[in-house]
Formats: sequence, structure tokens, C-alpha cells
Amino acid sequence: MSQMIDQLVQKMGLIDEPKIIEKTTELLRLLDLRSTNISATINEYAKIILCIDLAAAFLGIPIDQENALKLSGLRKTPYANNKRMFEKLLDLNKQIGINEICTKLGINELAKKATELLEMYKQIVENEANDIDITHPQYPSMAVYQAGKLNQKRISKSKIMAISHLRPSQWTQLEQRWDKIVATHYTATKDKKIKSPPADGDKEADTQKSTLEIKRPKVAEVEDYEIWKRRMLSMAHLELAHTKHKSSGDKENLVDLTE
Repeated sequence: MSQMIDQLVQKMGLIDEPKIIEKTTELLRLLDLRSTNISATINEYAKIILCIDLAAAFLGIPIDQENALKLSGLRKTPYANNKRMFEKLLDLNKQIGINEICTKLGINELAKKATELLEMYKQIVENEANDIDITHPQYPSMAVYQAGKLNQKRISKSKIMAISHLRPSQWTQLEQRWDKIVATHYTATKDKKIKSPPADGDKEADTQKSTLEIKRPKVAEVEDYEIWKRRMLSMAHLELAHTKHKSSGDKENLVDLTE
């Protein structure tokens, strides 16, 4: 079996791809455990080719589908039907979401922000009329990874890449695209919310505050002692002079009356 896997992987041009043989062998063993009558419906060659196809898809490795079909010895429809059956038996068609990824990596606190990012990305690609399958594991995986970046939470790139089913080069391209989108759209949206004008209630509160500040009496400044002293002495001298002048006037009036 091992020799046959090696030969077929080589014929499909995947011999230099890391982990393809290991993953194919793993899927074949799991398939044999979950179903005992597959060999009765298709031959061993076809079973191995289908598992190579599924292993490549899991690892994010593109393959020549025409060559795979030819090597399997199956027609197009039986090949597709058996592939779907294998996916179901191996639980490969199960969609993985943000919550599952966060739970798996122990970062549940990032789920909310990752969901926001994925929704934003979905709206952007829809506006660009791009035909993509947003349920593919690469998108929720990247959303979680970007949420980690924004929250300064370190996430193992190797672990999340394995969940995304992307090769390193594919992951790098997707990450660069997301970096630009997050910087342009998500960050700009957050800044807009922060700088948004106050609501009517806030405006009213600001107006009342300003009015109170205007009406509030200013606290008198404390006068310097020396200045106060000079002012008091000056006022006392003026009062004394006024008193003397008044006294003189009263005496003159008194003399006139007696005469």
C-alpha cells in the first residue's frame, strides 16, 4: 500500500509537497475503519487517488483534476459521487466557524471581534462582485488571526494555517490582502465612531455646562497685604481731612449766628 501511494503521488506531480503522503495515508486508514465495503465498489487505485485529492484539498495544494480522474479509472460523475461520499465519511465537509476555531486555540475572547471582521470582509468582497466561498476555513481562520493582531494576542501561525487548509504562500497572500482591508476599512470605521459628533443629549449637557460656567461668580483674588495697607492708610487720611474741614465750617457758622 505504501509503495502504491508513493507511486501515485509521484504520478500526480505531488511528490515534493510536504505532508501529502502522510495525510493521504491517514485518510486511507480512517476510511478503512469507517467503511468496510468501499473496496467492493471501487478499486484500490481509485480509492488512493481520491484520498490524495482530499489530502491535497485539506493541505491547500492545487492538483490537476483531469490527471486525477484519468489515474483513478473512473468517469467524471462516479468520481465526484465517491469524493463526496469520502468527504462525508471522513468529516471533511464539515464547516468550521469562528467559535470552533477560538475554542480549539483557547482564545474565546477574540470570537466577537473576529465575527465583526469576517462580516466586514464578506460585505467588501460582495461589493467587489468576487465569487468566493466565505465558508471556506481560510476566511474564519484569517478573521481570528486578524482579531488577534488587533488585540495584541499572539496566535500560533502554524496551528491556524493548518485549520485554514492553506499553504504558506497562499496564507501570506491572504494575510496581505486582509492587512490592507483592516487598515483601510475596519480601523477607519473605528476612528469615525470615536470622532463622531455628540448626540443631542450630549450637546444639551455641554450647553448647560457652559451656561453654568458663565453664571458662576468668579472667586475674588486675594489682595497683597502691602497694597491693602497703603489703601487703608490713604482712605483714613482722606476721612480725617474731610472731618477737619467739616469742623472748621461748623465754627464759622456759629460765630455768624451769635453776632
